[in-house]
Amino acid sequence: MRDIAGQPILDTRAWRSAELAQTEWVTHLSAEQIKALNEAADALPYDDASWLDCDVREIMRSAASQLLRQASKELAIGKGFVLLRGLDASDTERLRRIFWIIGNGLGEPVMQNARGEVLSIVADRFAGAERGVDTRGYESNDELRFHCDGGDCIGMSCIRQAPEGGGNGLVSLFALYNEVLTKHPQHLDALMQGFPLYSRKEQGDAESTKKLGSVQHTRIPVFAWHDGAMSAWLNIQLAELAAQVSGQAFSDAERDALTCIETLANDPEMQLTFKQEAGDVIFINNLAIMHRRDKYHDAADEAQKRMLYRMWVNLYQSRSLTRQHAALRRGIRGAKPTIAAA
Repeated sequence: MRDIAGQPILDTRAWRSAELAQTEWVTHLSAEQIKALNEAADALPYDDASWLDCDVREIMRSAASQLLRQASKELAIGKGFVLLRGLDASDTERLRRIFWIIGNGLGEPVMQNARGEVLSIVADRFAGAERGVDTRGYESNDELRFHCDGGDCIGMSCIRQAPEGGGNGLVSLFALYNEVLTKHPQHLDALMQGFPLYSRKEQGDAESTKKLGSVQHTRIPVFAWHDGAMSAWLNIQLAELAAQVSGQAFSDAERDALTCIETLANDPEMQLTFKQEAGDVIFINNLAIMHRRDKYHDAADEAQKRMLYRMWVNLYQSRSLTRQHAALRRGIRGAKPTIAAA
């Protein structure tokens, strides 16, 4: 499989929702696979700080190992995402352990924030309070527009869903590339040149002393090729914030290209929409897929509020990437890796 700039992607990476609707894209875990994952979770040390030194591949039975090998292949060269269904979310500690097993079975954890968290909680920490530009989306109930995150993949494991809202959308950047290539080629140059990236200032980030975060002026191409392989990455809001904070407004070509991509991404023919169920585990290839989330409204009962576990991982079998995309695999620098989702 060799990708060539200026030629379409013709394999399953360039899926459209209309095509996926005709297939079974959810992986329903078998009883044997669930048992193997439970046994591996039980074999983890009692103290979660010791998980960082544990190679989970050494404690997995063959059923779990085979499942994660197939998932890794699907993430790397298949449709770019895997949704596993069938786990029990009522035991949150067991689910947390299994999520760690799955994530570490796929790759190496990456720090997600300046606190160094490699396993974190997705929940609304603001409860309707005013939020600024440096609020991380996963810590609010806001609508999250189409974006990619750090590391090769983002993973989320659903503990509880919101009673209203919180639906998800996925879109293949390879399918968007095909669409631009054939119908909107005037935008290719701007998308291949890419956009600077806004870096949010976070609590605990000792490197940032400004009122706002900083702008990384190295442009991140939306579409790039390296060693015969294409990769793609875009965070629409962070590109817009970079232009706003730096005072360097988009050119007409840049603005039109971003508008084109977001319009295409939200087309029902392109976008796969769903809602994670309690117990669902999803991993998404950040260098192939953009994801989004609807605004949600939480339950009044604190114990019933929406909550998920979250990880960023770099796949063990990653392909080589262009320099700008490879830099995204480093995640966010923190003091040291820590597991905060107890």
